[in-house]
Amino acid sequence: MGSGDLKGYLIEKYNNMSGAYTCRRLLEEAGKLGMDLRIVGINDTEARPEGIFNAGEKLEPVDFVINRYKWGKLKDAINGLAGRTYNPLPAYNLYINKYEQVRRLTSDAFLKPKYILGTAALPFGQITAELGSPVVAKGLESSMGREIFLVHNDSELKKMAAGYSPEKEWLFEEYIASSYGRDMRFYSIRGNVAACMQRKSAGDFRANVALGASVEPLEITDEIRTIAKDIYDQTGLDFLGIDLLFGKDRPYFCEINVMPGIEGIEKASGKNIAREICGTIKGDFDPEAF
Repeated sequence: MGSGDLKGYLIEKYNNMSGAYTCRRLLEEAGKLGMDLRIVGINDTEARPEGIFNAGEKLEPVDFVINRYKWGKLKDAINGLAGRTYNPLPAYNLYINKYEQVRRLTSDAFLKPKYILGTAALPFGQITAELGSPVVAKGLESSMGREIFLVHNDSELKKMAAGYSPEKEWLFEEYIASSYGRDMRFYSIRGNVAACMQRKSAGDFRANVALGASVEPLEITDEIRTIAKDIYDQTGLDFLGIDLLFGKDRPYFCEINVMPGIEGIEKASGKNIAREICGTIKGDFDPEAF
């Protein structure tokens, strides 16, 4: 098959997301490379015994899938139509979970905050005896700063928990005060750092672009390159956002994002990350094409 024949699905929440920055950029760059990339929205899709249907149309097998949706079995079913999936589905499904990230990923180039996995029924004093106070509470599959709280006392823990089912599990982590309101994000493509930025919040301990944080380019150091390589070697994830907190001597691991948006990193670095993603995929099918 020639590379110009490549067809793929970009799995998202809805079909009509071509205006969202990351979707738009991937569609643009795929088109420039002669790739036929189509958005398939999970909320517009159904699986039946006779096949998978999107907006009433039966989905045909394709060469590749780009995963940009986290939850449920429909995305897994769509992945089954593709020759290759990005990121690979088993690793994608595993590393969506923040607990799996902190317990599995290691590097000599970063430290890890102390952590506890548990429900909000744990006594606050028991949590802080291990982690110190305040403590960071993270939902295990949250993104864009949602379900991340800085908890100072038992009443704040109870208030946080009231918005969720009592069975919900949380990742409680040591608070890294030296990184309040700022962190670093770099984009890794198969263990190579494509770009790096610092994110700064005006008044929130979280530094998510989705919450209004500003971005600026950050130098790519040997330390950052080592972390990208180490995490790729351990996960096999092709396209990855890696977040670190600023420590006094070494950075602290924050989390990895298996479906990172590219708006902030493209704007901060001036680099065409969408082109690198699509070119990497195209090169898998035709090594001489890109």
